[in-house]
This record gives sequence, C-alpha cells and structure tokens, in this order.
Amino acid sequence: MEMRSQSLSRASSLRRSSAGFTLTEVVFAASMLAVLVSASLISMTQINRWAASARLRTLALAVAQQRIDQVQTAAWQLAGARPAVLTTGTATENSLPLNNDSLNAAAGLSSSFTNLDTPVNATRTTVITDITARTLRAVVTVTFTYRNRPCSVTLNTLRASDSI
Repeated sequence: MEMRSQSLSRASSLRRSSAGFTLTEVVFAASMLAVLVSASLISMTQINRWAASARLRTLALAVAQQRIDQVQTAAWQLAGARPAVLTTGTATENSLPLNNDSLNAAAGLSSSFTNLDTPVNATRTTVITDITARTLRAVVTVTFTYRNRPCSVTLNTLRASDSI
C-alpha cells in the first residue's frame, strides 16, 4: 500500500509540474527575449550608421572624381591659354550637397523617405601646382562632417599638356 501511495504522489506531482510554466520561467524567458530584441535593435542601428557613413564617403569620392575628370579632360595646348580649371593655385567650393539627390526628384523617383536624412554639405578644395612647364599636379580634397566627426577624401592626379 505504501508503494502505491508513493507512485500516486509521484504521478500527481508530475502532472502538476507539466501543467504549465512557473512565473520564474516566464519572467526569465521574457527577459531573455527583451535582451535579444534590444541587442538586435542596437546592432541594426549601428549597421545603419555605417551604411550612411559609407554612402556619404562614396558621394564625396564622386564629387572629388568629378573635379579630377575635369582636370584630365580639359583641352590644354601650350601655345594657347590655359583652361580655367587648370589655373595654378587653390580653388574652394563650399556648401556642395552630398546626400540631396535632385535628379531622383526630377525623375519622379522620390518618396516620402527621401528627405529623412539630415542634409550634409561638403567643401571641395582643388590645388593645382605646376611641376614643369608641361605638367601639373592636381590634388582634390572633399571634406564634410557627419555625426559631429570630420571626414575627408583626397584624390591626386598628374596632367600633361596635349601638345608635345
């Protein structure tokens, strides 16, 4: 009889423990879920910041490359006048928009999310230095500030005149 009462008490205790979760288990699971969601949100925010920074750096490279292309493609004959883009010295252009894509708006591709980014303006500085009478060096630097951090991109090129 004693054996039977022990088996009945075990069976009833097993039924009680498998009937549901205890409050401690529920609180622990909820806290683990909250930690997981918080870590995911923090990670996604950081990834978004890195993507925005990379996008701005790419746009700054495009602005610098635009000036390098102008320097490389300007017609320059030694017998004639030097083009304005190849004038020796320093030229600075301020307030160049980096993340304001007016071409998308003109093409009808803008959306309600287009203007959510904070506008970032850049400064492009071009320094033209004569190396010889026929060759010059161009250094183009684009600087901008993103999240209160200064960023810059610099491209260099050498250019020779078109005439021999």
